Amino acid sequence: MKILSGTLLLIALCQGQSYSITIMGMHAAQVEQTIHDSGRIEYKTKNQGLFDIIWPTKNTYETTFDSISFAVKSWKKNIEQGEFTQESSAKKDSHGFLVYDEKTKIKIKESTQTIFTALAMVQFKDSEELDTKWFPFEHEGATGEIRFNWADSSNIWVGEDSLMCDHYRMDVDLSNASEVLAEESDYFLNEIVSDGVVRELWVSRIHPKRIIIATFKTAWFPVTATRNE
Repeated sequence: MKILSGTLLLIALCQGQSYSITIMGMHAAQVEQTIHDSGRIEYKTKNQGLFDIIWPTKNTYETTFDSISFAVKSWKKNIEQGEFTQESSAKKDSHGFLVYDEKTKIKIKESTQTIFTALAMVQFKDSEELDTKWFPFEHEGATGEIRFNWADSSNIWVGEDSLMCDHYRMDVDLSNASEVLAEESDYFLNEIVSDGVVRELWVSRIHPKRIIIATFKTAWFPVTATRNE
């Protein structure tokens, strides 16, 4: 029954969600999220307006995961960020290694998450299943842990009505951050694990769950993603 309910919910989530990104109140980018019933989450991002003129960006991320544990199976990204371009991919093998290439294999635990599988997981599991629990975590070669701390439940105004949401703080602890493979990464993956960043999400409580608002506050400025209606 647990497997069936999980599969049915993932089928319900197989649709696109769009988000507007604002930086210090200015519209900066558009993000499209799709979670597929096969256990795959995709993000497509594109800068807009003045930000697109100054720093044109078009990035895509795709991750496959176990539909029950949300453990990573494979992931890849394609980055076009100003003059900076980058492609990266990895796939878990039968020996429990996340393989980037023949020379780069990262030993991971069975239930290891990435930032993208964690974002899928928080849209599936209830707060009782997530609150304060540390999950093994891999980030472009570095390993550590990730958790969601439930803060409260509150009504968030959405369009013409309010929606009850669970409010989480997301903590990331990279025990070997120096092991990140690339000397330079894209803005999102570089900043989302930085020390001192405050990461918060508001996730609707009704099923199928949705991330309604996500924020991360750096030392320089806050970035907010708001779901489009």
